[in-house]
Amino acid sequence: MTDDYDFQAALRESDGLVEQIRPILTGQTPEVAGTTVAQLLAIFIAGHAPPLREAALHLLVDCAKGLVPVMVGEMIEAGSAPPEWRVTEE
Repeated sequence: MTDDYDFQAALRESDGLVEQIRPILTGQTPEVAGTTVAQLLAIFIAGHAPPLREAALHLLVDCAKGLVPVMVGEMIEAGSAPPEWRVTEE
């Protein structure tokens, strides 16, 4: 990641990829969807030099954690998740 990294720009750009992948994972079992995401994560981590892999993993997990409330909100709005799934962190 460079100093001029723009998270919002990367997020907007990734939206198109996510929309292409989403229909492929829809209807898969959690095990299949999870192992698919795990393989993609492994590709991402392996693409970093060994000294950077741990930091890349932590950064990606932190990013995903930050996006969970957004995704839950979208799921609730779409009617695919109940409102009580919107939880607040303690």
